[in-house]
Amino acid sequence: MAIGKRKSSGIVAAILACAGCNEPMTDSVGNKIEEPCEPSEGNDCATEGGPKTETVKPYYVDIGERNAEAAKKPWSSWWYPHWQDTLFQGKNGESSTLEKYDAFALRQNKRTRAAEYERANLYDPRAVSWSGLCDAWAIASILEPEPTIGVRHNELVFRIGDLKALLLKTYEKVPPLTSVGHRFNGEWNDVYADVSPDQLHRIIETELIGKRRAFIIDEDAGPEVWNEPVWKVITRVSRVDDHANLARVQTWLFLASPHVDDRDYVGTLEDSREYTYDLEGSWEGSKFKVHSGKWTERSQWDHPDYAIILPERMQRGSFNKEVDPLLVDKILKR
Repeated sequence: MAIGKRKSSGIVAAILACAGCNEPMTDSVGNKIEEPCEPSEGNDCATEGGPKTETVKPYYVDIGERNAEAAKKPWSSWWYPHWQDTLFQGKNGESSTLEKYDAFALRQNKRTRAAEYERANLYDPRAVSWSGLCDAWAIASILEPEPTIGVRHNELVFRIGDLKALLLKTYEKVPPLTSVGHRFNGEWNDVYADVSPDQLHRIIETELIGKRRAFIIDEDAGPEVWNEPVWKVITRVSRVDDHANLARVQTWLFLASPHVDDRDYVGTLEDSREYTYDLEGSWEGSKFKVHSGKWTERSQWDHPDYAIILPERMQRGSFNKEVDPLLVDKILKR
């Protein structure tokens, strides 16, 4: 568990099998995202405790305080743990979300068994407590408009919670996404300090400040995975006396949370995290050229595990082979 200075290990592609708030992600370092690392004295381009990857070019940050918000604010939703039967088991005389989906499909002259498939193949009463659909929710909340009212199809009534749940099911299985940093699994050679702060700050600068686009972090640095969308940032960059090669940074990230009590919740349940870190490089007037960085104070132990950058659109899919995204869109009246 190495904590301290490390060179930026670059951006890698990750196959995000959105099976959980929290199931392991499969990393693939074969996709070239940025300029290749150029070996030099003291830097053989190897990541600490991991395989060789590309490193990003240096970038610049401005002294002072900056803030930004995403043009589209992510929405909150319940995250549907794998150990809950909510998706397929009706309660209090009302059909479950997937039972309603099957009934709607039948009215479209399609016979589906989504509720049955969920129960038999995806439900796991012994799943770890943090396993669920946080990954799928985080993506959907950034890319999709929020369902804010229920819809009726003849006698079938889909509540807001039903509509959100169906949207999440269509973002379970997606193409490879751009991931920065490597997931910490608790193995002996995993790097706890990853994602490095210079990598995270670069995403803040390019995605949130530059493009006004939300991105995703796993806000738990340990083995558990809690993916949440980042939609707002306040960051302060200052000089460090007698250290010309350092810029001291204090950053607050504002997140959308999935920990809502009401399945029909509308809006964004806000959460926030504060991180401190030093960026290493050189000052050029009021700008700082960033080469690397290290977490400081309590952020050495409490920092994001990795970050995910989303495309504007993506192909949707579900681990429930009975769930068709096009049919879900019809239910949503899109």
